[in-house]
Amino acid sequence: MGNEINHHQGAPAYERDHGGGPERRNAYLPISEMGKLAEEGLFTAMFLGDIAGTAGSPAFDGGPPEPITAFAALARDTEYLGLIATASTSFYDPYNLARLLGSLDQLSDGRAGFNAVTSVSEEWALNYSKEGHPDRKTRYQIADEFLDVVTGLWENRSLRYDADGIRRFYADPINHQGKHFQVLGPLNVAPSPQGRPLIAQAGGSGPGIRVAAKHAEMVFTNANTPQQAREYRAQLDEALVEAGRPAGTVPAIPGLIPYLGRTTAEAEERQRALDDHVDYELYAPFALIQFGLEYTFDSIDDPFPLDQLPKPEDVQDTIKSTYGNYVGLYTWISDNPGVTVRDVTAHSLARGGAQHRKFVGSYDDFVADLATWHEEGTVGGFNLMFPTGVIGIRDFVEEVVPRLIDRGIYRGSPDSRPLRERFRD
Repeated sequence: MGNEINHHQGAPAYERDHGGGPERRNAYLPISEMGKLAEEGLFTAMFLGDIAGTAGSPAFDGGPPEPITAFAALARDTEYLGLIATASTSFYDPYNLARLLGSLDQLSDGRAGFNAVTSVSEEWALNYSKEGHPDRKTRYQIADEFLDVVTGLWENRSLRYDADGIRRFYADPINHQGKHFQVLGPLNVAPSPQGRPLIAQAGGSGPGIRVAAKHAEMVFTNANTPQQAREYRAQLDEALVEAGRPAGTVPAIPGLIPYLGRTTAEAEERQRALDDHVDYELYAPFALIQFGLEYTFDSIDDPFPLDQLPKPEDVQDTIKSTYGNYVGLYTWISDNPGVTVRDVTAHSLARGGAQHRKFVGSYDDFVADLATWHEEGTVGGFNLMFPTGVIGIRDFVEEVVPRLIDRGIYRGSPDSRPLRERFRD
């Protein structure tokens, strides 16, 4: 079980009103508190997403720290928690990123992971000396070669005996000459106890799944039902075999956004209270920018204009975001005729997580739901995306974790193994 910081847009105001503490100028402090709580709750890892720029977002007051920097600090505040940092294969230099993540892996004693993303925005590309953001097919070709390079840099070293019979560490050149990158090597960072950082990827379909099957040791998904999880598992296994890897060896981890309470009514009230702290008139125009799309409306409570959205098959090669997320959003709007602009804004942006499953119910019902998924056996865990930060994680650790342990579907002690080994079960 992992944790991603994925606040509801109303969370900051809600937390100020419900004992979450005053607004802090040091953006790392909430991450530190959440990381310590996640470790107390025996979570496998903490995952930090990353926004590589801003594209007209209303949140001009900034955001959380860059993930690798934040995790370098959190490595000192925790002992067991895995630290999975997101970074863009479109904007980073592979040698530089291999050094940064290799260093984090050293600092954390083998707990670092790399969530490889291709990024989404034309505006962001212009911040990184790019002429523009490449199309989806090209982005994944770049990502494939990027991961070849960083993996080569991390793994192309060994312990050997020198001429004096002393066992020393050696790092060898990789001499990579590719279409997008030319990297001599070697990497000047020693391997950690796990050899190199774990590689995670969010392969939604097509090129993404192929890259994940070749490189990833864990894959984030947006499966909302056991049936979707089974279908994705079959796609991933087919791609794994094509890549020369055994089926079933890479766990698929769906995102899950829990709105919980002692009763379903209490959980629903908590969700409504968060919704009440959102300025929907402000956020609505930005709800689809994450997909590179814009739409117009007259009133926030008008039916959403589905006819303004292109069909997924018409944009699968050009969509400026995760294609699977767009498919999920389009399907949700299509399956819920009459949803309003407010509803779509809440579902796709304000409540966080775009198309990840949102569970609203009691603690006991949530544990029963997880037990059903556990018995199904098609997912390797869940990436919990809490609507609120410290408040939400503390509530989960106090109320849900003991119930999961009692149910026999959750560990009762910390997992002290290097991070990569934790995803091989």
